[in-house]
Parts: sequence; C-alpha cells; structure tokens
Amino acid sequence: MKTKPRVLLIDDEAQIRSVFDSYFEDFDDFFFASAASAEEALTDLENNPADVCIVDMRLPGMDGAAFIAKARRCCRGFVVHTGSVDLELHQKLLDMGIDNEDCLLKPCDMSKILQRIRKHI
Repeated sequence: MKTKPRVLLIDDEAQIRSVFDSYFEDFDDFFFASAASAEEALTDLENNPADVCIVDMRLPGMDGAAFIAKARRCCRGFVVHTGSVDLELHQKLLDMGIDNEDCLLKPCDMSKILQRIRKHI
C-alpha cells in the first residue's frame, strides 16, 4: 500500500502556519505538517521525508534558501511562499532549480499553493 504524499510548511509566523493547517486539514490526498524554523524542519525531515516543502525565505536562524540547499536530499519539490521581492534572492532560487511558478508572494491565494503542491506530487 502506497503512503500518502507528505507536505511540510516552514514558516516562523504562527498565524500563517495556523491558516495552512486549517485549510489543509480536510485534504485526503496528502499529509500536511508544519515547522516554525528551518532547523526544526530539517530535524523533522531526517525521520519523515517530504514530497513538497513550502518555504518562507525570511526565517530566524537559517534562511529559506539555505534550508532548500540542505533539504534537497529529503524533499522532492519546493514551493517558495515569501514576502521578499529581492531580485538577488530570486536569481539564487532560479540557480537552485526553483521554477518561477513555484515562487509565490505573500499573501497568496491558497488555491495557487494547492496547484503547485499537486504539480510536485
């Protein structure tokens, strides 16, 4: 029996994690979890690899780009969900293979995030 795909949100804002948790709690096509920091997410990924990580770029401690670089072995796809419009950061993400369509600015319609999750799954 195949297990459900796993999606992990990394965002330091409790309110954003709560909105995502509430939105995705009734979805049966994947398992949803969240982490408050990149470090917490990396620890989680050691035991529970993810199919998709939704990553905020501005995190305390390790930033989102550094997280993506380290998490590539434990996660197949990444969706960036950030308030940052930094062009240098955007180029860094492109260099890491993150598709333009997977870079979403906050606030973002949840249906767009769901579409990107399903693309990766």
